[in-house]
Amino acid sequence: MLTQEMVREMFDYREDGKLIRRHAIMGNGNYAGRVVGTTPKGTRSSRYSVTKIHGQHWCVHKLIYLYHHGVVPSQLDHINRDTSDNRIENLRPANSSQNSCNRKLFSNNTSGCKGVSWIKESQKWLAHVSINNKTIRLGTFDDLELAELVAIEARDLFHGKYANHA
Repeated sequence: MLTQEMVREMFDYREDGKLIRRHAIMGNGNYAGRVVGTTPKGTRSSRYSVTKIHGQHWCVHKLIYLYHHGVVPSQLDHINRDTSDNRIENLRPANSSQNSCNRKLFSNNTSGCKGVSWIKESQKWLAHVSINNKTIRLGTFDDLELAELVAIEARDLFHGKYANHA
């Protein structure tokens, strides 16, 4: 089990969210003073920088959280949604539902507004919000801006500090 003390012995933390190796590991190019972490290609986790410690892969943002707080939550949320920004002030514990609240606008969104969809049959805009991974319909509207405002208010109310409107 990796502890805060072990992580602090192995690495130094920089204010830009980087971990720096304190000691060289012979034979694999991990020299003292080097920034830790690579981003693997072609995997679901490819958006996160990882490193290997005692034969086990670790996400760098989880190591940074452990370095500062002494625990590793099952999930961490990057507040600004930039998974390469591992500054400690950009990391917060989250459950799956909270983490999904901070998602960006999906690429297939046609309204341009998070939580608003066009209903072809009624020719109206539907405002909706996700609560605990369930979609709640907030109503239909003739006006896109009104539907967006209703969705924003609902996200603020139900998602709290995890609400993201972009």
